[in-house]
Amino acid sequence: MGAAESLPHATPAVVPPVRRTLHFGAGPEWSISQLGATAAAMGGVLVYLASLHLAAGGFDSLWWALVLLPLLTMAWAGSAAPLVYWALLLYGWFTLSPAGSFSWWSLPAAAGCIVAHAATALSASSPPAGSFTARTAGRWARHTAVALLAAVPVAVLAGVLSGFSLGIAPAAYVLGLGGVAVGLWLVRTSPPAQHE
Repeated sequence: MGAAESLPHATPAVVPPVRRTLHFGAGPEWSISQLGATAAAMGGVLVYLASLHLAAGGFDSLWWALVLLPLLTMAWAGSAAPLVYWALLLYGWFTLSPAGSFSWWSLPAAAGCIVAHAATALSASSPPAGSFTARTAGRWARHTAVALLAAVPVAVLAGVLSGFSLGIAPAAYVLGLGGVAVGLWLVRTSPPAQHE
């Protein structure tokens, strides 16, 4: 047996992927994926507020500051803070838009709400320095697309019904908003399951 035959076969070393992270002051490290999810949430809020501005015919400029809130609360993505935040934004829609009116701007507003909520939920599924695989991001994108597609027939139905006097009491709006909050809470606590 020669010397070359007695040596064990060398296996190539597995090099873990390099994760790029950022520090903001003394806080935790944040991955590029987490910052991207936060940017998507801010973009969704911006679309929502722009739609509200057009549907309501304008509002106080202080409302625009709410675009920055996802950046300030990204450490609490897995808590109830985003639900409280969106309750405030939805409350703004009902108080700033004309009572009893329907606006087609509600459709892009719903898209902004869905994207921002999905980005926040995706962010909550990983630690601050963690990153998302392309498969995970694709799965969340598919679920977001389904929600966006579901918003279209709801908006069409609301547009059709807006011409009729249904006499819906303000309590119905509160119950509807409560149902949305419960639905969002259920989605946040039961994220889409992975299919292997």
